[in-house]
Amino acid sequence: MKILLYLISVLLSLPSVAQMCPGGGVDFSSAVTFDPNWIYGCNTGTSCNGGVHFDNTTSCQPTTAMDACAPAPSCGTIAYNASNIWFKFYPLGPTATISCFQNSSLVIGIQAFSGGPACGSLTEIGCALAGGPSSGVQLNLTGLQPGQLYYFRIFGSAHPVSQRTGIYCFCGTTGLSNVVLPVALTSFRGFVAGGMIDLVWTTSAADDYRYFEVQRSTDGSTFADIGRVDGSGPAGDTGSFTYSDEADIANTNFYRLKLFTDDDHYTYSSIIAIQPQVTSGLRFFFDADRKELQVTVQQSSRAAIVGASGQLLKTLTLVAGRNSVSMSDVAPGVYFLRDEGGNTTRRFVVFK
Repeated sequence: MKILLYLISVLLSLPSVAQMCPGGGVDFSSAVTFDPNWIYGCNTGTSCNGGVHFDNTTSCQPTTAMDACAPAPSCGTIAYNASNIWFKFYPLGPTATISCFQNSSLVIGIQAFSGGPACGSLTEIGCALAGGPSSGVQLNLTGLQPGQLYYFRIFGSAHPVSQRTGIYCFCGTTGLSNVVLPVALTSFRGFVAGGMIDLVWTTSAADDYRYFEVQRSTDGSTFADIGRVDGSGPAGDTGSFTYSDEADIANTNFYRLKLFTDDDHYTYSSIIAIQPQVTSGLRFFFDADRKELQVTVQQSSRAAIVGASGQLLKTLTLVAGRNSVSMSDVAPGVYFLRDEGGNTTRRFVVFK
C-alpha cells in the first residue's frame, strides 16, 4: 500500500505535458486540430511559462524520420531534420503567426502547408527554424483563406541528435482556430484621434460574434485585456465596431481582438501596430445639424475622408485657414479625416 501511495504521489507531481503524438504517413487527416486553449495561461509569450507543453521525443514519435509524403522543409538542413509532429488549423483571417518556444535543448522548426490530406497533395506555404537550442521561432503566414483547412508540422533540426527532440509550447501564437468561425473580420484598423487611439473593425455578419475583447501590448507579444465590446447587431447586416483607448500615443502600441462566438469558441485577430504620431496642426469641427465639416489648416494642403473600413470617400484640397466640407451626401456612420502625410487622423460621426 505504501508503495502504491508513493507511486501515485510521484505521478501527481510530474509536469503536465500534452501527450498528443499525431503522425503523417500517407494521410495527414490524423493531424491534431490546433486548440486556442493551448496558449491560455502563457505568462510572457516569449517562453514556455504557462500554456500547454508538447513534446516530439522519441517516445512520442518512435519513427524519427520526416514524413516523405510532405515536401521537404525549405528551412534547415535536410539531413538534420527529424521527429515531425503534425497539426491542422483554420485561420481567422488572411494572416496568422505560429509561435513556438522550447524549454529544453530542442532546436525547433515549423513548416506550414496548404492542400492535403492525401499523400503528395501538400504545398509548403512557410518554413522557419530557431536560431539555436532553447531560443524559439515564429512563422508568419499570409494569404490564408478563412474556412480552409491548413496543416503544419513541428520538427527538430540540428546536427546533434540530442537537439532534435524536446519540449515546446505555442505561447504567442495568433490567428489559429479549431473551428470554422461563422464570419471573419473584413477589416481591423486603428487611428490616432485627439490624443486617443480609435480602433475600428467590421464583420460581414454582426450577430455571429457574441462579444469582442480588446487587447493591447507595448512589445507585440504580451497582451492585456483593456475593454470589451458587445457583438450584437441586426441579423445579416454588416457589423461595424469601435473602441477608443486612452493610450500613450508617443510610443508604438499593438492591438488584437479576441473574438467569441455564441457557443464560446474564440480566436484571435491579426495584430496591428499604431505608430507614434506627430501633430500636423490640422483642426476640425463637425457641425452635426448642418452635416458640415469645418477644417482649419496652417497652410495649403490635401486631406482625405475615409470610412470605418478604410474606403476612400472624399479627397480634399484645403487652403490656409478655414474650409467647409459638406457631408450631407454620405450615409450615417463613423468617418475619419486624415491629413496628406497620414500623421493626423480625426474621428467624427455622421448621424441621421
